[in-house]
Amino acid sequence: MAPGVPNPAKMALRGEVSARIAALTADEKKRQSEIIFNKVIKHSWYKSSSRIALYMSTDQEVDTMALIDHVKARGAAAFVPQYAGGHMKMLRVQSGDEDQMELTRHGIAQHAPGAVREDAFDHGGLDLIIAPGLAFTRSGKRLGHGGGYYDKYLAKVRAGSVATKVIALAFTCQVVEDLPVDENDQRIDEVISADL
Repeated sequence: MAPGVPNPAKMALRGEVSARIAALTADEKKRQSEIIFNKVIKHSWYKSSSRIALYMSTDQEVDTMALIDHVKARGAAAFVPQYAGGHMKMLRVQSGDEDQMELTRHGIAQHAPGAVREDAFDHGGLDLIIAPGLAFTRSGKRLGHGGGYYDKYLAKVRAGSVATKVIALAFTCQVVEDLPVDENDQRIDEVISADL
């Protein structure tokens, strides 16, 4: 596949999985998110991590707000993405930040462009990255939303540290048998879902 040319198989799967997520009720999303939260906080990688990157969830993703609160409550550092100029940084979440974040054109909450926060990459890296995505396989393949932000970030992190673990959170309907990947797609170490 030529650079910049959308992969038709990826586009088709994105449409299919997006439709499945859209069909979930708010109650079902809440039910699965709560089960996933309890699995994550008991996970050995989570418990041993003091610097954790998460994502600010939208209503089409597993809810991460309780996890962000849990990370901070146990004295660990929580980092969330800031997208700007085609790049993604992970910036530390300070008390009250979530209430002041701006929404990107894709509806993702993030720190304002001028916010001065610790950048995880510049200050000791990350122990664990909890990554979003649209579809995942049990074997570690991940299909993102098409921007390539996480693939680039994970490649950068892994070039400096093989110790950083990557977990994806998924509604059950996002876990598939197989999905198309290319040479730029980064694998995840584990996917956590409610019912699988």
